[in-house]
Amino acid sequence: MENIQVPTSLPEVEQLIHELYKPNPADRITHIQDVLQRLQRSPQGWQLAQGLLARPGDNIKFFGALTIIVKLNTERLPDDDARSVLQTLITWLINSLQDGSGPVVVRKLCSALVTYFIHYSHTWVKCVRHIIHCLDLNASVPVDDVRDVAPIEHLVQALEPRKFLAASWFAAALAEETEKVDTKSTKHIGLHEHVLGNADDVASLMASALKPVGGATSIQSQKEAIHCLQAWFVYAQRTLKQPLIQNLQALVQPTIRCLLVDNLYEITVELLTDTLGNWQQFFTRDHYDSLYALFESPWAQQRYHDLVGGDFEFDSVQFGLFMLAFGDAQVVEMMDATDARAQSFLAGLAGLLTAQGHPAADDKIFVPALEFWAAFVENLVDTLFSKSTENLPWGKPPLSQVMQVVSYSWQKIQYPPLSVYNSWDSTEKAGFGDARKDVADFLQSVYTISGMPLISLFVDLVLQALAKSAWTELEAACFCLGALSDCASEGTSYDDALTKVFGSALFDLLRQGQDVVPMRARQTCLYLIERYSDYFVRHADFLPAALNLLFSAVGHRHLALPSSKSINTLCSSCRSLLTSEVGAFLEQYDSLRSNPEFDSLAEERVVGAIASIIQTIPDGASKSNAIRRLLILVGVDVDNSLRLKSSEAGALINPDDPMVSRAFDVSQRPTAPVLADDTSLQLAIRALRCLASIAKGLQAPVDLDAGDDDIQTARNTDLEQVHVDIMGILMRLKDLFSGNSEVVDVICAVLRAGLSETEPGPFVFPPLMVTGLITSSWNNRVATVVNTASAFVSSLNAGRYKQHIAPTLGQLLPWVFNLLHQLPEPESDPELSQYGIEFAQRVLARHPEILMSQASDMLEFVFLFAIKLLNGSEPLPKAAATEFWTTFITAKSDDQNTQATLNIAMSHLGPQLCQCLVQNIGGRASRSELDKLSDPLKKLVVQHVHAQKWLEAALNDPAFPSDKVSTGEKALFLKKVMSLRGARATNQVVRDFWLACRGSNFTYAS
Repeated sequence: MENIQVPTSLPEVEQLIHELYKPNPADRITHIQDVLQRLQRSPQGWQLAQGLLARPGDNIKFFGALTIIVKLNTERLPDDDARSVLQTLITWLINSLQDGSGPVVVRKLCSALVTYFIHYSHTWVKCVRHIIHCLDLNASVPVDDVRDVAPIEHLVQALEPRKFLAASWFAAALAEETEKVDTKSTKHIGLHEHVLGNADDVASLMASALKPVGGATSIQSQKEAIHCLQAWFVYAQRTLKQPLIQNLQALVQPTIRCLLVDNLYEITVELLTDTLGNWQQFFTRDHYDSLYALFESPWAQQRYHDLVGGDFEFDSVQFGLFMLAFGDAQVVEMMDATDARAQSFLAGLAGLLTAQGHPAADDKIFVPALEFWAAFVENLVDTLFSKSTENLPWGKPPLSQVMQVVSYSWQKIQYPPLSVYNSWDSTEKAGFGDARKDVADFLQSVYTISGMPLISLFVDLVLQALAKSAWTELEAACFCLGALSDCASEGTSYDDALTKVFGSALFDLLRQGQDVVPMRARQTCLYLIERYSDYFVRHADFLPAALNLLFSAVGHRHLALPSSKSINTLCSSCRSLLTSEVGAFLEQYDSLRSNPEFDSLAEERVVGAIASIIQTIPDGASKSNAIRRLLILVGVDVDNSLRLKSSEAGALINPDDPMVSRAFDVSQRPTAPVLADDTSLQLAIRALRCLASIAKGLQAPVDLDAGDDDIQTARNTDLEQVHVDIMGILMRLKDLFSGNSEVVDVICAVLRAGLSETEPGPFVFPPLMVTGLITSSWNNRVATVVNTASAFVSSLNAGRYKQHIAPTLGQLLPWVFNLLHQLPEPESDPELSQYGIEFAQRVLARHPEILMSQASDMLEFVFLFAIKLLNGSEPLPKAAATEFWTTFITAKSDDQNTQATLNIAMSHLGPQLCQCLVQNIGGRASRSELDKLSDPLKKLVVQHVHAQKWLEAALNDPAFPSDKVSTGEKALFLKKVMSLRGARATNQVVRDFWLACRGSNFTYAS
């Protein structure tokens, strides 16, 4: 990078500033900024600023003003020198107004003056009045002269437009910058008192501009006054000082009148909307009355008409948001049925949901309006909480308005014609989808008040749409009815209403295909079946029709996902009712496998559904036979995968080959010949995913009690053969494809599925089998396998497997430790390091005698490995190491030899562990790690007599990472930790010490 010399003359500085604004490489710009900042902070910075402000060019002057700000923020001046700077600053401001400097310079000088005020407010108490006085005289005059000036109103009215803008910019910056200064700090009490002392003058400045006067210059002044007012509203809300609030409240009425001026509308409506939304208490009753009158005026009625008619330009939508903010501020009045004016306005808010166009794609007010109504209903729920909802006056406002909104919302979320929908971009489509979800949430809120009538409403709408073949209406009504399924899930009180839908001609119509019912309506109707699966448990007579419909749809690529999800949910919920039909399900699945449109995810759900039915078959032989039939079907893909894998290198398969259809879903299916290797891999993944889904489906819905620890399971030769067959599939596919991460993940998912089971099953493998698979060779994602090994070890604590713990861990521990030993550095594979140490920690917690019986060199490696992780920077391995050491410190064993080994290990490792903990607590750790690091520290001081000696040595070690704490502070920290004896308060002591070691400026912003 080019070396930039520090300028030694003003022209050289100017040249460097010009370079800053030219297109240059980022590193050069950064270097220029560094050089200029050094100049600004130098003792010559004041002279530099003065010289730059006297030169032509806005960029040069701007940098001069910026230099003043830097100097004011970094140097403390005596009061007399400060007053001199103030006079000079005001002179520069006046000169900039006369010499044609741009607004960027004037604004920066105003910012510099505000910076001066923040640091020296006691020398410039009446800053606003003084600025206006100086602008009026066109000269910088002593601060004390303001005592004898004419009334401020006269001075403001006499200001030229450009001078008025400067005064407004200064007043706005005064509020914006001082609002950032902590109002609760005693250090800044004087500053904020001085700010408040200028409130009258600021109010006079703004009031003068808000008077209706014609002309472009007047409009500009009014805009700046409103911007200034916005800044002071924010400041007033932060300070909540009544005199200031009253000054600002007096400006609300003239501000409201500005809405009627086209050129002021946008900035004014934004101000009022924000304030109504954030600070309703600011407005008085008179203000609200004026706003009601405004909304009833012809001006507002025309804007409302334009918005509802489809005008979604920015200013039109802003009017709608203004209405919603007002409604939110008046929510109590809106809930009062006797307040006619409020109810009339509430009807207008409901009408916003009737605006022309589709939500998000066209209609930009629908979603904000629905958010208002959702909040309104929540308030109604709170109000009606203690009342019965059975006899509510739904025919009267505000409840009638709520039901009107329900009607409007249902109509608004109907899909447009396909040609219109396809013309939308992805953002518009996503926005429309989100709007539908918002309606679903809204309906669930309304349900808490209405209950059954809302269900009945949408049942009737479904039936009406069916009767007239109104498919978009049917889709929307089914969507809304489905959204209420969680609300209606308890009890049978809604079954009669639902029977009207599921006992109608709906299923027959849906089976007739897309020529009768459009695709989207069919999708939503299938989703409706899944949402009300509990209904079919109670009404098995409707179950065959529902399942026949779903299976007829699952082979269609556009219906596969909703129908397969419904099949899975329905079969899982109704499994005990369907065991006699398992043969028919297997035949359906066998038939579907030859369908080239049968989606892989849909297949996973279908086989999982069939497995859940098989799980409930009471007869062991019938269950085994059904499982075998299901596995044979999945095994076809395995055999094809293995056969393709044995093809010659580079062998290709035609895209119309049935195996390609099985390997690739329609959306990813190749159109040109594809490598046999790629097809083989995809077939393997599909088969494995089906196995994982079958394993999940075969899990008992509720875990059974394993019973006595000594329970023994009778030998089942059929089950043993199933274990051998499945494990054979896993081993073969692992050997061929474990270089693929997805294959490894799914194999581990298959193993995990059986770990939580307490009864024998096809995927509850013997521990020796699982151990053999885990400790075999893997080409990728071995960390995932180690994590699975941890879950496997935890599962062995079940009674009938306890005899396998020692031999299993005897194989797994060396395997895990060897994997860690192969790492170049502990953090070179953070995931493997984390899972490896977590594995060791779990064994240590439950079986310390097995861990400590490992080879001494391997134990030494693991302990040092955990020390390195604790001293590292990777958060997850570090957290795992912290947990390991917490467990190690507290480890106990009934075996005397094991306990003696633990004690010896602790005496050797204790100093290193303390050194590591102190290094972290002394500043190396991140703040988020401190609570976790406190755990082993607390255990140490309670468990080990040498803890104080070890910690003291670590604190006084030359390698301690911070020089910001004294020896006395370290000793005090240790004393506090030891006296707390592991209490929770230790965490705060650790945080305080860490913060002191980092430095006092390393604190979160309050």
